[in-house]
Amino acid sequence: MVMDCSIFCRTKLCYINAFFFLFIICSFTCLHVAFSTANEFDYGLHCNSVVHKSKPADEEFNIMPFPVRQNGYFSGGDTVLNNPPSRSYSAPKSKTLLFETHHVFTTDVDDVFMVEGNLIFQTSFYYEHSISSGSSFVISSSDSSDRGTLDFDFRGFWSRTTGKLCMVGSSYAYSKEGKLLHLAAVLKINNLQSSSNISTLVTGTMDSLSSANDPNHFEQISLLMFPQVNYAYTMNSNQFSQGCPRGTDVQPMSSLRLSQTRTICDMLGGSNAFELEYTGTCNSSKSCNPFGDGIGYLPSVVSLSMIQCSNDRLSLRFLIEFRNDSYQGYYSSPNLNTSLIGEGSWDAKKNRLCIIACRIYDASSSLEKSHVGDCTTRLSLRFPAVLSIRNTSTTAGEIWSVKPRNEGGFFDRIEFRNTARYGGGIQLQGLKYVYTKMDEVKKSCPKKNSRSKSSREHYPDGYSGDMSFSMSIINGSKGSIGWGSSDILAIDDQQYQRFPSLLPSSSLKPKNPGVESDSSSGLLNVSYKISIPPLSLELDGGLKPVNQSSYDYLQTKIQISAEGVYDTTTGSLCMVGCRRSSSDSKSFSSHSIDCDILVQVNFLPLNSNKRNNIKGSIESTREKTDNLYFKPLQILGTSYSRSWVGESIWRMDFEMIVSVVSNTLAIIFVAFQIFHVRKHRGIGPMVSLLMLVILVLGHLIPLVLNLEAMFIQDSERSVLIRGGTWLEMNEVIIRVVTMVAFLLQVRLLMLSWTARCSTEKKKTLWIAEKRELYVCIPVYVIGAIIAFSVKSRQNVHQAVRARQSWYYIDEVILGSSRAYAGLILDAFLFPQIIFNIFHNSRELALCRLFYIGITLVRLVPHGYDLYRANNYVDIDDTYIYADHGADYYSTACDFIIIVLGVFFAVVIHYQQRLGGRYFLSKRFQESVIDEEHPVDSEEQLPLKYST
Repeated sequence: MVMDCSIFCRTKLCYINAFFFLFIICSFTCLHVAFSTANEFDYGLHCNSVVHKSKPADEEFNIMPFPVRQNGYFSGGDTVLNNPPSRSYSAPKSKTLLFETHHVFTTDVDDVFMVEGNLIFQTSFYYEHSISSGSSFVISSSDSSDRGTLDFDFRGFWSRTTGKLCMVGSSYAYSKEGKLLHLAAVLKINNLQSSSNISTLVTGTMDSLSSANDPNHFEQISLLMFPQVNYAYTMNSNQFSQGCPRGTDVQPMSSLRLSQTRTICDMLGGSNAFELEYTGTCNSSKSCNPFGDGIGYLPSVVSLSMIQCSNDRLSLRFLIEFRNDSYQGYYSSPNLNTSLIGEGSWDAKKNRLCIIACRIYDASSSLEKSHVGDCTTRLSLRFPAVLSIRNTSTTAGEIWSVKPRNEGGFFDRIEFRNTARYGGGIQLQGLKYVYTKMDEVKKSCPKKNSRSKSSREHYPDGYSGDMSFSMSIINGSKGSIGWGSSDILAIDDQQYQRFPSLLPSSSLKPKNPGVESDSSSGLLNVSYKISIPPLSLELDGGLKPVNQSSYDYLQTKIQISAEGVYDTTTGSLCMVGCRRSSSDSKSFSSHSIDCDILVQVNFLPLNSNKRNNIKGSIESTREKTDNLYFKPLQILGTSYSRSWVGESIWRMDFEMIVSVVSNTLAIIFVAFQIFHVRKHRGIGPMVSLLMLVILVLGHLIPLVLNLEAMFIQDSERSVLIRGGTWLEMNEVIIRVVTMVAFLLQVRLLMLSWTARCSTEKKKTLWIAEKRELYVCIPVYVIGAIIAFSVKSRQNVHQAVRARQSWYYIDEVILGSSRAYAGLILDAFLFPQIIFNIFHNSRELALCRLFYIGITLVRLVPHGYDLYRANNYVDIDDTYIYADHGADYYSTACDFIIIVLGVFFAVVIHYQQRLGGRYFLSKRFQESVIDEEHPVDSEEQLPLKYST
């Protein structure tokens, strides 16, 4: 007892000493950190020359030139922000900042206030991936590992008189080597006035308080922000009282007016991109570029990013950027050297937005030196009231200079409009469509005999969403496939539900009798917008862009606007199309319209179960010698009607139930095998371990690949079908049942492995298992090579896109591997058959319910797929049971796999009855591996069929 007490005392004393030692270390550490922090945050040392330190009062101030959250841009800071990951190429990155004001207190000095807040720096990187020789494209990465964030806590003082703000603060970051850095900085900001106008820019710098040779040191970061508090729209009030000076005079009736409930700020909120059209000829003697020839490219896009809207919602401010897509990513930070700062007001009399814009100078070297000047650029923007085949843009405008023509900086008038490429979603009620090509439609479109109304075949209703469809484009001459979409712009003179703002008016339709729809005969006038991205479509002739090696070639879509007649009784759609094509001018300064295009589409009946239920063609009616002539393109489209969606919902519900039942039966069958092995102890070693490993992996791999589905909602499928809650709940249930089946399979594998290792004749069994591997592995490898070859050459589409490494890995390699793994799982009895042959055993190693039941669980999906292919629309994305991506599913594969699975089950049955080599000649039926060994008890005897 004394010994125990002494041990306890010594242990307790040891704990007390350790605690005291830790306390001393923490105290010294805290004192060191406090001393260092106090030294670094000495405001008077770093900021008294800017804004003198004052004693703050308890009263909190609610006026500040910053809003609660102020956005801006910065340059520098690369050493303390995350570097871009190693990729093939890092394009210009986005550098934005956010200043959050937490508290503003009054002080004992008039017009000096203490400010507390956070300054957050964010960067996003862009990467260039090679597609093929001579072509590439830029994408943005959304991975959090590809972004850098630096958050500083600041405290300092602001002088309302001088407009200067000085703050000191700190943050933490990691170096390239992973070392934690303690960053201390001083922030100095200028031009924080109580009021601002278009020429006011808030600029500043952030400098490190560490010495240059200190690991915590970083280079200077310069800042730029556009003030948003107490902004005065002085330029608009002074110059736009008489409308847009020198702008093109447009009749008010040709543009839509804005309602009181939807203002110009609502229409142009966020960022809006428009395609530029240069009306003049661009050459060395007369520049079309608003920034001259020094920037090295002719801008193709102008974007208007709203900074702020006025209280009356009639005036707003923009950052106007001119860019070239081949030079800069779409979502990157603006190049301020090719940007304008502008303010605009809505002209209710002329139904247009008038904008005055100014240049931003000296932003390239340091943002701190940026300033505004040269406010001679004007913009106007309107919403056309009438659309036609030649003008399908819902927003149009122009840019011009008010400088004299002979003065430096003058440029010709530039038009801009929104397209499907740059967001064509700005729409207003009252928008009308006028048909102008119906005479050509009447001449070019062949007449088809209409079917009687009593016909059983029903085609899509012209006013339903079934008329819009996605499509694949086959270039017959090149054998290549591209993808596109076809969306309805207008149907007859009725409001189309998908585009409720497009309301064609019968009063504006031409009086030509051939133009008017004939509802009694099922003929409807329709207008479409067809979009074809030429990313993988090898184009020729008139469709081939002039600058085919540039980024624009890969990203610019071929836009075809078409109008014609749809026959609801035959499902035939015939239209005349127009497309805007670049001229041969090297400066791309003009455009031409090619309206010699014939588009023919045939819809299959709604009760058709074919995947490609839309077929058609796009042809040029020009002579083959014409420069704009192109060879016919074939259309294969898919449209999902409401009835199909309803059937898909019912089918998905049914497949969920079947999947749960199937996995539940698998659990029961495996449980029977476990009971069978435990009851007959001599049976466990006779089970093929390779077969059990295949079954375990067959349940493990889906769980690993789809683990995120238990936590992340599959938005695409859920949005298509329903809200998604019920669907996701059932998917979780399926995975839970699969998890239980997996655990039971693991338990069965452990039992067989333990029994194999403890049996007296384990040597002969391992020899049989090894020989089984020698046979199965080569068979699986050869099968994988064949399956991979078939998958990679399955269709022309994959052969074309295989040049893209990401697609090749994702679709060809991973897709082939997943399907082939499903095939191996279907033939799970193959290793057991080979094992029985080498061991020449006739023991009842597998329970009948196990091998017959699991075989049915694997084969029923293929039988169901045969039924589904003939009774439901083929929509791969909605498959829950018998998923085509998890196995080989086709009419031929389904039949072969079913026959093969039944054959393997029959072979196992007779092997366990007649012996593993019963189907071989007598010469090979003799056992050469092992002899029977006596066992101690009847319970341990292998279970055999009685003879």
